[in-house]
Amino acid sequence: MKKLLLVTVFAGSLAALAVTLYLMLTVDRAGLDASVGTPGAADEASERIVVISQEQGSYVMNELRKGAREAAAIHGMLIDFSGAYRSNVEELLKQIDIAIASKVDGIIVEGVDRPDFARMVNKATEKGIPVITINSDAPGSLRKTYIGSDHYQEGILMGRYLAEALDGEGIAGVVMNADSSDTDQLRLRGLREALRAQPDVRLVFAAGEAAKQQAGMQTDDMLNRYPGVDAFIGLPADSGKSIVEAADSRSKRNPRRVFMFDDSPQTEELIRSGAVQAGLSQHYEDMGKMSVDLLQRWLDSDRLPLSASYFTPISVVTAAEAKEAAP
Repeated sequence: MKKLLLVTVFAGSLAALAVTLYLMLTVDRAGLDASVGTPGAADEASERIVVISQEQGSYVMNELRKGAREAAAIHGMLIDFSGAYRSNVEELLKQIDIAIASKVDGIIVEGVDRPDFARMVNKATEKGIPVITINSDAPGSLRKTYIGSDHYQEGILMGRYLAEALDGEGIAGVVMNADSSDTDQLRLRGLREALRAQPDVRLVFAAGEAAKQQAGMQTDDMLNRYPGVDAFIGLPADSGKSIVEAADSRSKRNPRRVFMFDDSPQTEELIRSGAVQAGLSQHYEDMGKMSVDLLQRWLDSDRLPLSASYFTPISVVTAAEAKEAAP
């Protein structure tokens, strides 16, 4: 009787284990299909591409994914998304290397203008894997093309708008990314070029250790050293709230105008409320769609060569535009 009971329990355990394994495999497969997000995900003949970002989970990446996923579905491509967190270049390079080892058909990646990044892109190219940079470029690499905003022209546009808002006279504090990215440098070149004709508009920056800190600390440092600062320009995405809070903590009676280089939901809300005067619209979803379309063109050998770059539109977002775009 005991022997029969043991056999029954053992058989029941095996059955439960089999069901568990089946459910795990089913869930894993469903998760994979959801990650690629295209019809026919099980079709091994489909071309496989990967989009790799510098900052997973950010507003920018989420918008890029929307456009890329939509275009991949139209082309019947399998698409996956990976990347680094908090702009970790070493992790970004690791993700590219993984994609190369996986023998994907194409890579779309946010570029970094560094020799080690160029070497990784060149490695992919030597393996026959085309690489397209998106949102930020690596012009010294063998990437096939760049899709995104012209960051130098962003600086020009913002510089002209700033000069007009200040009536051609004042001090503007520039809040930088802690790592002072290539994108920042291009925007600054544009800002300075636009303000060459405005000698009474002066740009100032945080100094020393404060320059390596987050937006609020940089704002405090500039307020300490330049009490008469009239405005702030924020280069880091989503830094508007920190800049506004730091500026308001000094004097709400003498508000400083704030201008941003992004149009994230947080920035748009600050624009609608009047805390931020203007931002720049970057059209990230269009970047994602265009990058997949152009990668498909390359894979199909259609209308080649590609242009060295494809610039997406940029425009100033003010309270009127932000309110109109509100759901």
